[in-house]
Amino acid sequence: MTSSLRIKVYLSPGARTDLDQLNQRALKKPHGEAEALLEATIVMLHRLNGRRHPKKPLDYHPHFADLSDCDTTYVGSDPYEKPPLRIVSRDIRPSRPGGVTRREIVAIGSRQDSEVYRIAGERLGRPVGVTLSELRAQREPTADSPRPRQRSISSFDAPSSNEPGLQLD
Repeated sequence: MTSSLRIKVYLSPGARTDLDQLNQRALKKPHGEAEALLEATIVMLHRLNGRRHPKKPLDYHPHFADLSDCDTTYVGSDPYEKPPLRIVSRDIRPSRPGGVTRREIVAIGSRQDSEVYRIAGERLGRPVGVTLSELRAQREPTADSPRPRQRSISSFDAPSSNEPGLQLD
């Protein structure tokens, strides 16, 4: 008996804002390029809700925050042009066996000048040029120093109780 990986998409507050901005642009020019891009983004978010999804792992680059635990998905409405948008997401594994993997959408934005990657790094609270392993090492207390009072990394993995995650079914 094989178990199937269950995945649910969750829009972070920042990604909700990004989607709202796309919607506002589409409302200003109905039936135009902005509306087609919004529709393509919504379709892609639905595709990301399943196991089969078009995403590419990101690598560490010293000029950006480390997003090596994230993926990027290209979004465009014209198949003959380079997709102008990127969706940055990361999978957060369930804490218990059989649980649902949460695919957090961190940012939806322009590929121009790698803007979406800068925004994603800021939203995840990651400094530029520091690897994830270096960040983890900074957060681990040493044996001879008192334990620093820091917020647990895992607390960032769950939506707040007063803000339900968007579930795409």
